[in-house]
Amino acid sequence: MDDVAREAGREADNGNGHSDGTAAAEPVSEPAVSSSTENDSSSTENEVGSHMPPADDFDRVVEAVLFASREPLTIERLAKVLGGAPRARIQAALRRITEDYETTGRPFSIVEVAGGFEILTGPEFAPWLSRLVRSRGDERLSRSSLETLAIIAYKQPITRAEIEAIRGVHTSPALKVLLEKNLVKIAGRAEILGRPMLYATTREFLDHFGLKSVKDLPRRSELLAS
Repeated sequence: MDDVAREAGREADNGNGHSDGTAAAEPVSEPAVSSSTENDSSSTENEVGSHMPPADDFDRVVEAVLFASREPLTIERLAKVLGGAPRARIQAALRRITEDYETTGRPFSIVEVAGGFEILTGPEFAPWLSRLVRSRGDERLSRSSLETLAIIAYKQPITRAEIEAIRGVHTSPALKVLLEKNLVKIAGRAEILGRPMLYATTREFLDHFGLKSVKDLPRRSELLAS
């Protein structure tokens, strides 16, 4: 994406027993209701607790969840999956797993991407991993799509007319591809004549390029120096 980014860089009942006077004749009714309520509450708490991983397996479960996920997971999402585990406990687990990866020299690490966390392989393995996906050319973006995506990334929110003014060519096919791949989204309408649609990048875009936010995009000076 660096090549095309240079071009863009230049130019986101009431519960109390009986009402007929029979409550006194059945003394177990009222406490039974109260007891049931207490038991229900206790049962709910136990149920939530039972879904939380045991302490001895907590780190391994966090690692397994991240490994299986197809997208970055926020702390909040992890907490929900892990039965309401405390935020601090999850963060501590992430630190321990990361330290273990570094200590043992694993080829992957836990990286914060697009506001969440995921397991990614190190950049030094890119030449070999690229061979794995080289045959999947149908999933790669064309130069036209990459150019359009770079312009949107740096100029967002932006209209189609503005994109075409920068590229100098018709851009509808490229926009359609980017929308289908969920790299770009419609972010509202411009407050100008005709109220054309505005386009912006998605969280999947950040995930795809390993960015925490659009603020992490290379600056123009960095692109020109590369």
